[in-house]
Formats: sequence, C-alpha cells, structure tokens
Amino acid sequence: MTLKVSVLGCGNSLVGDDAVGLEVLRILEELSPEVPGLDIRLVEAATGGLDIIEYLRDRERAVIIDAILGGGQAGEIRVFDATEIPDPVAPAFSLHGIDLPHALALGRRLYPGEMPRVTVVGIEVGRRPEPTDRRLSPPVAAAVEPGAEAVLAVLHEWSREVCNDA
Repeated sequence: MTLKVSVLGCGNSLVGDDAVGLEVLRILEELSPEVPGLDIRLVEAATGGLDIIEYLRDRERAVIIDAILGGGQAGEIRVFDATEIPDPVAPAFSLHGIDLPHALALGRRLYPGEMPRVTVVGIEVGRRPEPTDRRLSPPVAAAVEPGAEAVLAVLHEWSREVCNDA
C-alpha cells in the first residue's frame, strides 16, 4: 500500500517571517525525501487561501508548513492535527486572506471524502510581519532546519504506520 501525501509550504516570500513555510519547503526539495510507503508531492503554496483545497484534493494525508501567530515565542515549532487549530472566529492564526481552518472546512464541504487528514507544522512568528520586512527574523530563521526535521519526522511516522499495516 502506498499513501498519497502532499507537503505544502505556505507563505509570502516578500513578507519576512511569513516566508518560513516556503523556506522549510526549499530544504525538503533539496533533500528530495523518499520515504517507504509514501508517494510524496512537495507543493509551494505561496498564495495560500482557497488554492490549498486543490493542492489537497485526492491526497490521503498532508503536511502544511506555515507561519503561525499562536501566542508563543518566535521560532517555536508546533506540530498538530489541523482539527486542533483554534476556533476560526478567534483572532488570526494564519497570515493569509482566508485562514487555514476556513479553507479546510470549505474543502470538506465542497469535496466530501476527497480531503486528507492534515498535520500542521507551524512555526511561531511572534508578531504579524510587516510588509517592509524582507528577511526572516533570527529566531524564525533558526527554526527552518528544525522545521524540516519536524516534517520528516511526521512523514517517517506515517511510513511506519503504512509499512506495519502491509
């Protein structure tokens, strides 16, 4: 059995810390991870929002890497199931036009049975990045490689599940 997996790096490369998901994805692209039992598709989801739905459809699992405003320290990495994202009516959690909880909920309504189980690797940015920022702040830049390691750990966990079931 092979599990179809998408790994999405989200963010805006022109707005400093918001680009952290894209930077983590670049490391993963360099590594070209091949994990037993997984058919991995790496996707740059720079636009975020509703495009995420199309990147996820017909996949069985997905990892979304994104900058988050979760009240933690800048550079803190949180790995969690997308169902754990705070209530969508709470203050902004994602930095994109339509936030992740709304995009996932809409995808489940529009395409029942076609949306994957989603794990989020969120990297805390500590504050909303200013449009004039062009680089990652030092604590967020320091989280890029550990963020890639966190994604690989999720993928290897899924691989163990698939290989043990075979």
